Amino acid sequence: MNSILYIILFLCFNGIVAQEIRKTMKDLPDTGQNTSYTNVPGEDADYVINPPSYTDLKNGIVLDNVTGLQWQKTDAGEMTHELALLYADTATLGGFTDWRLPSPLEAYSIFNFSKNRPPLDMTAFSPSTAEYWWTNLPQYNDATKVWVTNAGGGIGNHLKKETISAGGTKKIHTRIVRDVNIPPILPVQYSRTDYGSIIDAKTNLEWFPSPSADSMNWEQALQFVEQAVAGSHEDWRMPNAKEVFSLASLSHSSPSINPIFGITTTNTMYWSSTTLLNQTDKAWYLDSRYGITTYALKTQRLKVLAVRNAGTTSGIEDTKEIHRIITNDKQIILTDMSDNTRISMYDLLGNCILNEELKSGEWHSPSLQCGAYILHINNLNSLQSHIVIISP
Repeated sequence: MNSILYIILFLCFNGIVAQEIRKTMKDLPDTGQNTSYTNVPGEDADYVINPPSYTDLKNGIVLDNVTGLQWQKTDAGEMTHELALLYADTATLGGFTDWRLPSPLEAYSIFNFSKNRPPLDMTAFSPSTAEYWWTNLPQYNDATKVWVTNAGGGIGNHLKKETISAGGTKKIHTRIVRDVNIPPILPVQYSRTDYGSIIDAKTNLEWFPSPSADSMNWEQALQFVEQAVAGSHEDWRMPNAKEVFSLASLSHSSPSINPIFGITTTNTMYWSSTTLLNQTDKAWYLDSRYGITTYALKTQRLKVLAVRNAGTTSGIEDTKEIHRIITNDKQIILTDMSDNTRISMYDLLGNCILNEELKSGEWHSPSLQCGAYILHINNLNSLQSHIVIISP
């Protein structure tokens, strides 16, 4: 029987200090790669989860039906990064004035890895001679460089002066984006489950508790991940190129991975399941020194970190459970619980506050300090996540 949850929310923000994390994409689209390049199961084409889908609004705007973002159909051409920021801030397109430069992951999300130069769905977007496209983010600790997507399918950090308008030789173009709705603010991006995996609330992806201990070639890595088990889940897979890039934390370097993952090696490379379209003996991978995606021969030996879809992780409003807001003294109360339900709770830093197995009936949390928490409820291998705010 499904549990009916009664969650207490105290909606005062006194004492809560956290960096604002906005969830601008509903889901991360697949890469669009649908051709098989090996008989070993687990490559990109073997998984269709969020297939790319676009609607041309016929007003110069393309709607990404997976992320919910609206994009400029025809890019604005080559320009300096400073002019790109000004252009986005002052543009009026389709009657809208709230345009902006995309984040690196947003810009990468529209790439189609069954296409090349440009790697875009040409039934949705217009042709472009761009070699790169600007994003809104400078490189960590080096403002002379900015993250750009590459017409060959990669993403990395390049000097701003490399574009033609700044005296360089590269064609770095601008494509702007807007949010259809105000993105929800997440109190925390990452949290650990009771079995050690890490859930990313921005992408709804769940990452295996740890990367492979050994390096291996691409086909060996596919086999290794397909056999992985954690938390009774057997649906782990090798991440595709977009998913493995989402692992990068562009506010860290050497490694450019959030510290919650516990990875301390400065420059480890992690396979993706996506093959390089025009050189099929190579596959895309994440270089963790700065967080770029590039490619290597499939015979090279790299590490791998498995992923799965976590389901609903973005907050109370998305869960299918019934919720009622009541008041009590700094506690969370769960009633009508079934046997064999595990409750775990994490603070804003991803630290485990409690981890308990429940019996049927009612459960009261201990008295909690003011703050935001992630509550995981694991019942019959079904993981639900809820954002809970406790205030005086």
